[in-house]
Amino acid sequence: MTAAVRPEHGEAVLRSTARGPRRALLPLGIGVAGLALAVGVQLVFDPFRTHIPLCLVNHLTGLECPGCGAIRAVHAMLDGDLLLALRNNALLTVAAPLAAAGMAVWTVRRALGRRTDLMPSRAVLLVLVGIAVLFSVLRNLPMFWFLAPISYVGG
Repeated sequence: MTAAVRPEHGEAVLRSTARGPRRALLPLGIGVAGLALAVGVQLVFDPFRTHIPLCLVNHLTGLECPGCGAIRAVHAMLDGDLLLALRNNALLTVAAPLAAAGMAVWTVRRALGRRTDLMPSRAVLLVLVGIAVLFSVLRNLPMFWFLAPISYVGG
């Protein structure tokens, strides 16, 4: 693998010139590992029948954080029930295909030997944090009851 340091806008940028299918193995491996983990959890237990208290925020405050209902949403997505997934965690259900598309773009760019910056800009990070905070606030308000995850078995 060869790399060249080239100044761009006053910064030193490391640019890889290596290309080929071998460079796609890292993002493909990460994607396959994530999918295998999700399928493994899917096979081990059903979060709609078994209550496993994972969220410390919910346990201590009773409030729903942006991640509450995520395991149930992934379980429903893997079962093909997108409406149930949306009902459990709309943020994750919308973000999952976007993350998959981002992984696909990363894989192609690495295979072509193009630059792959994984860290988004500060503005994008602030927008994403703002969306998560807004989602958290709204899902805990009574008028947005449909954003809160469905209750646990016997809950």
